[in-house]
Amino acid sequence: MTIKSIKIRPQFLTFLCIGSAAFGFLWIIMFLTLIVYSSFNKNVPSALFPGIVIEYLHAGYAFVIAEIVLTAIGLTGVFLMWRLKKGGFYLYAVIKALTYFLPVIYIGSHHLTFPGLFITSIFIIMYGVSFSTNLKNDRKSK
Repeated sequence: MTIKSIKIRPQFLTFLCIGSAAFGFLWIIMFLTLIVYSSFNKNVPSALFPGIVIEYLHAGYAFVIAEIVLTAIGLTGVFLMWRLKKGGFYLYAVIKALTYFLPVIYIGSHHLTFPGLFITSIFIIMYGVSFSTNLKNDRKSK
């Protein structure tokens, strides 16, 4: 393996991956805590969990588990991007879109929120720009 064939992860991509992984793991922990807490207490206090998460619980355990699974798959995409695999970006983008629209399909159209769409789009765009910049730099170095 020559020195030119070693890929170096851009610092921006490193920060994105760490942030996405931390947020994803916290999201999964929150959902798992919600499932455990609600199985012992039928009334989940809104002070303990954000209102939207309690609404997710009212949609049923199947929905909450689907959110956990999609988030875990999204974390797989983040891990692949960490390793500079372009397929991780596509996996992440598809999963983030599914995660955004799943509550809309399952619960109702009032979950189509501009902030949610904006944040989802911004992260997909930031990853896309980071990967396209990295590809351009790889081509220039060859």
